[in-house]
Amino acid sequence: MSILTDSLKRLLASEQPLTASAFTLNQRTHLEQFARETRLIELNKQGRSTVYRVNNRQSVIKYLRQLHPLDDVSLPADIPSRSRNIGTDRNSKNGQTGHDCWYLLMKAWDSEVVWENDNDAMHPAELTERFGVAALKISAGLSSGHAYPELSRRGWQCNRPLLFVENQALFNQCDWLPQDFKGCLAYYAGQLSEVLLQWLSEQKRTNEVILFPDYDGIGLTNYARLANSLHADSKLQFYWLPDWENKLVKFGNPEIWLKTRIQFENAIEKLSAMKALDDELFKLGHLSQLHGKALEQESIWL
Repeated sequence: MSILTDSLKRLLASEQPLTASAFTLNQRTHLEQFARETRLIELNKQGRSTVYRVNNRQSVIKYLRQLHPLDDVSLPADIPSRSRNIGTDRNSKNGQTGHDCWYLLMKAWDSEVVWENDNDAMHPAELTERFGVAALKISAGLSSGHAYPELSRRGWQCNRPLLFVENQALFNQCDWLPQDFKGCLAYYAGQLSEVLLQWLSEQKRTNEVILFPDYDGIGLTNYARLANSLHADSKLQFYWLPDWENKLVKFGNPEIWLKTRIQFENAIEKLSAMKALDDELFKLGHLSQLHGKALEQESIWL
C-alpha cells in the first residue's frame, strides 16, 4: 500500500477531520501534494496545528478504486502474490513479490546419497541417471501466518553434503568436481532464494553445506546471507578453486570488481561481525582489494 493510499484511507475511516499529529511527515507531504493537485481534501490551520478534511468523499473513494481495483480481502487466499499485486495495485512488483516455494535442483552420482523425511525417501543418484537431474519442492515453515506440516514432523534431510554452485555451466558439466565428492550438487541462479534460506534455518538439513559462488560482491553477499541463516547443527564451507590466488591475478575481472566492490566489502564486514571470516576469506578480501579484481566460477577449467 502506498503512503498516499494509507493516508487517504485513514482520513476516510475517521468521522472527524484529523490533525497533523495523526500523520508522519512523509504522509503529510503526500497529502499536501494531493490537496494541491485535486482539491479533494483541504488543509486548514487550527491554532498551531493543521487539520486535514475530506471535501468530496465519493471522489476520493473513486480515486482509490482506480489505484487499487480490488481489496486484498476479496481475493482468494491461494492466489499467487504477483497476481494479487496486480489486483490490488495494478503492478505485479508492488507489495510481496516472492514465491511461497522453491525448487531445489540437484545432481548426485553415489547411490548411497538419500533424502528422507518421516514419510518418504528420495535417491537423487537414480533420478540423475534416469533424467539428468533430481528436484525437491521446498517451502518455508511459515507462509502468510499458516504453519506447514513440516513444523509438526521431521522435514527433508540429506545424509551427505550439499554443494551449491551459482552458475549453470558448472551444474551442466561436472568434471571439475573432486573425484571423492559423494554429496549432492545443487544449482541456484545468482541469488539464494529467501525460501531456501528460511528452509535451511528451520532444522538441520545436512551435516555440511558448501557454497561455491563467484568471488565477487554478489557471491560474498550470498555466503554472508547463508552464514547468517544456516541451522547451527550444519557446518558451512566456502568452496575454493585450486590455485585461486594466481587465477584471481591472471583471470580476475576489474569491471566486475568495480560493480560489486561495495557489496563485497559490506559482506566481509558482516562475516567478520558474525565471526565467520576465516583466514582464507580474509586473504580473498585482501587480494581482491589489492588487485582490484573479481574471479568468476568458470575459471575453474583454466
